Amino acid sequence: MSVLAKFKKDISMLTAAANGDCYLDVKNPKLYKKVRRFYEKEGVDFSGDLEDDYQTLVECLFNDLNCAVS
Repeated sequence: MSVLAKFKKDISMLTAAANGDCYLDVKNPKLYKKVRRFYEKEGVDFSGDLEDDYQTLVECLFNDLNCAVS
């Protein structure tokens, strides 16, 4: 399942986070946790460092959302 299909009602918030317009972990921590769990299940490795993990998540979002648009 893609991030678009899983979180279709939250796409505008995820797009804003991927573009750096907001911090998902601050603006919507519940959604951040759900998206992180989604990527963990997809096999993304998180380091345990909060800043690195957030950057990893945002990069995944950016890549997934841009691939869907292309």
